[in-house]
Amino acid sequence: MSTSPPIPPDLLSEFHGTATTDRALRIARNAVTAADVNAVALNRDAVVALDPTTEVKLDSLGVSDQKQSGRCWMFAAYNVFRHRVAEKLGVTEFEFSHTYLQFHDKVEKSNHVLRTLEQLFRDGVTDLDDRTVAALLQGAASDGGQWNYFTNLVAKYGVVPSYAMPETFASGRTPQLDGRLRTVLRRGALRLREAVLAGADPEVTEEIIDGTLADAHRVTAIHLGLPPTEFTWQYRDSENGFHRGGTYTPRQFAAEMLPTGTDGTDSLDSLDSYVSVVHDPRHPDGGAYSITHENNMWGTPDFSYVTAGIDTLRQLVLDSLDAGEPVWFACDVNRQFVATSGVWDADLLELDALYGTDSATTKAEQMGTAESRLTHGMVFTGYDRSPSGGLRWRVENSWGTKSHAQHTELAGGGYGTMADNWFADNVFQVVVPRHRLTDVTDLHDALAALDRGDTTDLPIWDAMA
Repeated sequence: MSTSPPIPPDLLSEFHGTATTDRALRIARNAVTAADVNAVALNRDAVVALDPTTEVKLDSLGVSDQKQSGRCWMFAAYNVFRHRVAEKLGVTEFEFSHTYLQFHDKVEKSNHVLRTLEQLFRDGVTDLDDRTVAALLQGAASDGGQWNYFTNLVAKYGVVPSYAMPETFASGRTPQLDGRLRTVLRRGALRLREAVLAGADPEVTEEIIDGTLADAHRVTAIHLGLPPTEFTWQYRDSENGFHRGGTYTPRQFAAEMLPTGTDGTDSLDSLDSYVSVVHDPRHPDGGAYSITHENNMWGTPDFSYVTAGIDTLRQLVLDSLDAGEPVWFACDVNRQFVATSGVWDADLLELDALYGTDSATTKAEQMGTAESRLTHGMVFTGYDRSPSGGLRWRVENSWGTKSHAQHTELAGGGYGTMADNWFADNVFQVVVPRHRLTDVTDLHDALAALDRGDTTDLPIWDAMA
């Protein structure tokens, strides 16, 4: 029982007295009690300074819309490639089916969490309050993911165009689907734990996993429908010309539309060549790391990456964009951001000035205290370098063109503009083809360690998870 004293009344009286005579507090209170705090703190100079026009611009299509789902990693991965697919086909609109991959992601995640828990239980980790077990149960079959989740799914299941498996109510509004899956999986986990504690043979636990997976598959099919095993590929180009490609399997379509490396070509940017490069100032640059259990498919490597300085990440993005390649990245999206303005700037919201506080901390401190986390994946599609050398970045988001909460139009048609100071503070990860790292000598040892699987393993609750 704590022996610390409560807040003394005289201290509270002192606080109240100070607040009563604080003119700045009174003005801020008058504003914030009548309006959204971000609107009051918005730095108009920062908004005006971020001209959305950029000298390099790779995007050519309208933004996609993940709706109220956590599929940003999947949307962003598709957005790396869909502009070049549209150009290849000569069309002004094109979407892959996100629901198709979402279906397989849910089922594969269900299998992954069940088999991971069985392994932990058999290794003697049977306490439900164990931090790893609790994290797996809490996040079972959640929407979130990483670049390797996308490549895992494409390699096994291929892809289809959006019309072959369109969006459903639940694909873009996932709480009910996710909630039911968690219920199914947690019940399966309890049965697995009970069986392992009773000394059951693997055949018994395998039967439990199969039965739980059948339930998970059924729940997912009810919400999303069943994925096609083949479809007829046809479309009209921008000149109204009709094209019928014939019958495709999803893997055949992926081989033709994405750089999967399965079409017989020697592509430098095949999906399996991409590497995650991370700026994590808690750890030294030039290291190789993995997040244990950060995965969606049993039997494949966990999310792994190499660490580098923020200047290296910046240069990798510039080199990729100059070569005509959009870049997948992960960040803490809502820090110093107002969606309706469509800009990210480290000085966008003058909250310390409004509140009269000092919240200055380093990026490493923010990660260590959960002040900042990887919350969203998007794509860099352009940049602009001012005559003075300052950088602005063009960002393709996947939140559609209207605010889901406010039903107002988003600036830039859903595309955003990022100040370089925000890049430094809030971008954690970029994903680029491996050949982009050839000349980065500081990463050679880390890449070799990644190839050997000789990584430093971090827990599933790490800030990079």
